[in-house]
Amino acid sequence: MAQGYMCHFRRPLHQTSLPWFFVRLDQSNTLCFCVIQGSAGAWTGFSFAGIAGQGTSGKWFAAAFKSEPTATHGFRLWDGGSKLLFDSGTPCAQFTRSITGWTYLGATQTGQGVYRLSWTAPSSLAGGDYMLLNNIAMDIAGSTSRQGNMYAVWEYHNDRLVIQAVGVDLQTSLFIPVVFAKPIS
Repeated sequence: MAQGYMCHFRRPLHQTSLPWFFVRLDQSNTLCFCVIQGSAGAWTGFSFAGIAGQGTSGKWFAAAFKSEPTATHGFRLWDGGSKLLFDSGTPCAQFTRSITGWTYLGATQTGQGVYRLSWTAPSSLAGGDYMLLNNIAMDIAGSTSRQGNMYAVWEYHNDRLVIQAVGVDLQTSLFIPVVFAKPIS
């Protein structure tokens, strides 16, 4: 049984577009079964499961994909068509790096008869960056008919991130980017 982590907001985020959720674990653990909760204009939180028996703690922040008029005072910029480009009250992120090239580590068969495929890339966890959770919340496509669940394994002892997918007919190539950022206040 997995040990879960759930974050509910005191009040919903009123963005119409899906916010970006960034997490940073305090210790090595596995993030799986990630879910972003709510709907347009009323995002209420996110959750993921960790590995049973391992505590899951860390920090997180949410950022907007586009500016929403949230500040009661501050600074706003519009384009020539009156589209809001920036609102100083909208939380945002400074992207620090991304991983797009993965090295396949191999596969193992689980007790249920499906396979767990693993990939990694050189990218240190020591810099204090937060990982975009939204990409990990997606399933990975299978070769012909099925999909696999995606997992993000934080390995502080090896100073690396490992992406795993569990499924029946998965490819050994991984093309899903993992994005890191820091909050801007």
